[in-house]
Amino acid sequence: MGRLQNLQTLNVMETLVRELPIEIFRLYKLRHLLAHYHDRGIESSFYAMKGVKLCDGVGCLRDLQTLSLVEANHQGVGLFTELGKLSQLRTLGISNMAAENGRDLCASLQNMVQLKILVVSSISEEENLDLESISSPPQFLEHIFLRGRLKKLPKWILGLHNLVTLGLCFSFLVEDPLICVKTLPNLINLTLRQGYDGERLHFEEGGFQKLKKLTLKKMNILKMAEIDRGSLPVLEQLEIGPCPQMREVPSGIQHLKSLKIIDFYEMQRDFVLHLQPDRGKDYWKVKKVTTIHFGYRIKGEQYQIYKLGESDLLERLQV
Repeated sequence: MGRLQNLQTLNVMETLVRELPIEIFRLYKLRHLLAHYHDRGIESSFYAMKGVKLCDGVGCLRDLQTLSLVEANHQGVGLFTELGKLSQLRTLGISNMAAENGRDLCASLQNMVQLKILVVSSISEEENLDLESISSPPQFLEHIFLRGRLKKLPKWILGLHNLVTLGLCFSFLVEDPLICVKTLPNLINLTLRQGYDGERLHFEEGGFQKLKKLTLKKMNILKMAEIDRGSLPVLEQLEIGPCPQMREVPSGIQHLKSLKIIDFYEMQRDFVLHLQPDRGKDYWKVKKVTTIHFGYRIKGEQYQIYKLGESDLLERLQV
């Protein structure tokens, strides 16, 4: 360990290490600690990504700038006290969050004035994330990824004028989140993966003025999306699916003059046929889009990709 005391980056990602040794706290110059496991061999699910356990004492690594992913339910409240000492953190990823630990995490986050990236994942799909009690959030936050149920979107997110990326996964919000985040001035990337549990999404006129990428995945109840003229004016990339209840592309999609790429995943047969050149009733809505792909799962997160109008795609739809 003596030879490693000047180590600044420790990366044990994609390994099966579940608990880091206590000796790691002798690395006083450590700045980046990345340790998580993502199983890409299975279909992406809540449990595909796992963090690691830390022994008590991480607060001694005062120069730490990156810490991801740490299991929250290992040390209880003591972990959040230690995290609150890491005022130089730029990136924090924390998993296995229980609802009752929400206030403790929020108190720690208020000390992380340099924080730019925040990833928080609950302990299970059924567990709520309680992140409401932040009165003074880190104002430099640029990227937020929340994995877990939310009763509502935390209000403090709406005041983050530097926010570039917002990912809501397994949140199952019952209120349309677009109403809240449409005015974020620098939002470029928005992902809703099982993030909304409603039948309709409405992109209102004037909203999302800088958004370039929009992802709507595994929206099992969503039936329709509406895009007003003047919304999403610079959107370049759109990902949709699976959305088994959606029967046609979002209305108003033809107004998106900057849209270059659309990727559809495991959409219903009629939905895809309606988009085919020459025969599809909705083709006119997307005919100016440069690249349109359709993906169907092979295994895990591996997909067979087809181009719009490709004969192999049409053959697959006949099966």
